Amino acid sequence: MANDSKRITREDVAPTVLPDDYLSSEIAHSFSVFHMPRYDELPSVELYRDQVIAFVEQVFRPLDACIEGDWLTPSMVNNYVKLGLVAPPKKRLYGREQVARLVVVCLFKQVLSISDISRLFRIQKMTYLTEVAYNYVSTELDHALHAAFTLDEEAAPDSASMVTRESLLVRNAVTAFVSKLYLLGYLRFIGYEEEAEAASDKTR
Repeated sequence: MANDSKRITREDVAPTVLPDDYLSSEIAHSFSVFHMPRYDELPSVELYRDQVIAFVEQVFRPLDACIEGDWLTPSMVNNYVKLGLVAPPKKRLYGREQVARLVVVCLFKQVLSISDISRLFRIQKMTYLTEVAYNYVSTELDHALHAAFTLDEEAAPDSASMVTRESLLVRNAVTAFVSKLYLLGYLRFIGYEEEAEAASDKTR
């Protein structure tokens, strides 16, 4: 390193936007009040693929600001069916259990590989009914979001009726997703994305 290189000062690394400011922002509030539909709140009638996609997009729309790409596309649905993550449709229609699985896949794929999600689903089949497993994911997600994006809020205790190795795996996956959402939301809030794009434009 050259001796005449600029020294990093305390001002250079001092936070310009405090976490409290972020947690008081509109984006943090939208995350804190997010509600993941429970199993009995999922569509009671069978849906065509495009209707399933529209429903999933509606569920996760409050989190769109910090997610890259689409939550779900026709090719994704076909691929998840082909991989055995979701049961094949009957007469092109998807029922409540299939919709529940697609919702969970869309959530976990933000932090896990498809092969890892497949492992979690295999464990779930051996230990919990789909409805029970899905509601656990939903409850844990709501609790984790509220705790992460609310000032002075402590994390809620595990909502599992009995904490097991399997439930801890799921809880950690949910926590990983919320942590990623927190980070991306904070970077967006302080304008990091705009700065990166401006710097990129200058180099073109």
